Amino acid sequence: MVRVTGPFLSLDARGTLADTLTASVWKGINYIRQRVVPHNPKSDEQTAVRGVLTDGVSKWRFGGVTQLNKNFWNTYAKGLGESGFNRYMRQYISQNFDGTQAVTPAVMPNPS
Repeated sequence: MVRVTGPFLSLDARGTLADTLTASVWKGINYIRQRVVPHNPKSDEQTAVRGVLTDGVSKWRFGGVTQLNKNFWNTYAKGLGESGFNRYMRQYISQNFDGTQAVTPAVMPNPS
């Protein structure tokens, strides 16, 4: 990534030029990079992974995981250098995805 002081001969630039270069700002630093077209695979495996992730996040955020369990996960993960949510999701995915498809029914990780 190239730092620039006057991107595209201006004081500030954002956006794409001729489907080739993209200018933006990251943490107050102007930069220009090659434009990359995002790839969105819609394979069965990718759809299954996204489904498990969505299910785990909704359980954490909307009441599937009690506040007592959230406190446990946060305390457990504190010494590991990650958040309780990240540790919970790691466990949730390992119990609900076998590498090719989602496992049904969805299993909640036990914090004990």
